[in-house]
Amino acid sequence: MKSSNDIPVSVINAFSDDPFGGNPAAVCRLQAWLSDDILRKIALQTGLPITSFLVREGNAERLRWFAREGNEVQSLCGHGTVAAAHVCLRLEQEAPSTVAFQTRAGLLVATREGDAVAIDFPRWTITRCDPPPGLADALGLAAQEYWTAGRDYLAVYANEAEVRSLRPDFERLLALGRHGFIATGPGLSHDCVSRFFCPSFGIGENEDPVTGSAHCSIAPLWAERLGKQEIRAYQASGRSGDLACRVKPDAVRISARAAIFLRGTISI
Repeated sequence: MKSSNDIPVSVINAFSDDPFGGNPAAVCRLQAWLSDDILRKIALQTGLPITSFLVREGNAERLRWFAREGNEVQSLCGHGTVAAAHVCLRLEQEAPSTVAFQTRAGLLVATREGDAVAIDFPRWTITRCDPPPGLADALGLAAQEYWTAGRDYLAVYANEAEVRSLRPDFERLLALGRHGFIATGPGLSHDCVSRFFCPSFGIGENEDPVTGSAHCSIAPLWAERLGKQEIRAYQASGRSGDLACRVKPDAVRISARAAIFLRGTISI
């Protein structure tokens, strides 16, 4: 029996067309905002790395992301945005071709491109740096060079095999503070390959399956290195995912497919 408190929910695996691949997110369509306490409880109950909440506000969608442990994401969540875009642009009745999301990271505009969506994410500035003490040991293998993008550190390795071989000490990474740690290198069948370690982010996993926001710095690094704007990126986690990135002067446009795993209703 349908109640006035029923919330439509979809589980979307972003960055893959494999129903068991990519990065899963729950997307909840709200008519009006519920209390933050209820949003946290829903995120805890879904048990997914991210739960995205949508409310229409005028001509845009207000989008908020909550991590598995109930904390609201304060910076940027790429896969939660890709999942929300697929719901708005592919699943809902009278779906538009473009949707604008108002988020804590600013305005993010998504466009439908066949069975994919393309989103203009901010381009993050990266700066060459010395690694913080203990980072090489925590990752398990010294990198050729290190960069910082503010939220994240990037460790650049010689090849895909080195990136795949990493077995980090997550307790040591956690002791380095609230940062994400990107390992990246040239790919065998893609322009670049990466992994993203984030034990302090509250998503319930030490390694994020596929990280859209990390490519706000990964894509510009490899675009400059390879001398081209179009970068085909692969994240080599257990679930894995593909990202088609176009690097612009002030944005990184990421095109991504997604698999619809579940559609249903939350009753509270």
